[in-house]
Amino acid sequence: MNRRKFLRTAAIGSAVLGSLPTLANPLATPAWAGHNQTNFDFVSNSFAATIGGVVHRMLMNGNGKVTPSHVGGGGSFVHFDSAPSAPIPKPIIASGTWKAKRLVSFELIGTYGSVAAGIAEMEVLLVQDLPSPAVIPATLEIICNLGIAGLLTGEEEGFILTIPDAPFGPFIPATPPNGITIFTTGKKRRD
Repeated sequence: MNRRKFLRTAAIGSAVLGSLPTLANPLATPAWAGHNQTNFDFVSNSFAATIGGVVHRMLMNGNGKVTPSHVGGGGSFVHFDSAPSAPIPKPIIASGTWKAKRLVSFELIGTYGSVAAGIAEMEVLLVQDLPSPAVIPATLEIICNLGIAGLLTGEEEGFILTIPDAPFGPFIPATPPNGITIFTTGKKRRD
């Protein structure tokens, strides 16, 4: 085989090999098929007990992904006094960011198109900036219901945040819910 013929054969072979992912893509099963990855996004308010006239309320947001064995994600939080007598702006008790550390459980109730209902429970770290720096372990449960699809978890939409030994107890969703939580199936594409 002469050099010209060899190079032409190699170029054709490279073109065929290079196009295999494109040709195979429509036939491939996506990585998220069977709901192996579920994404979550939420922004919501939850309440805890009133102690000494302080109405403990938490504004929290975040996003991330859950697989059958892993969770990743994070967001921010503001813990404030929501008492009617508290001045505006409401006094901040604590503020910072949070990061998912370990998946405790994930229950997918069902899907409706590309959205889903379910409950994700995870261990998180609250990285407090105010009033002073601290890292606080907690448990976060994110709840998503899809009433339009009849997919209900049996819990209120939103989040439950449990901080061990907190005198005000866990933060639980308001009734009716105050915020939005959504689970989506498939890998997110970012441009």
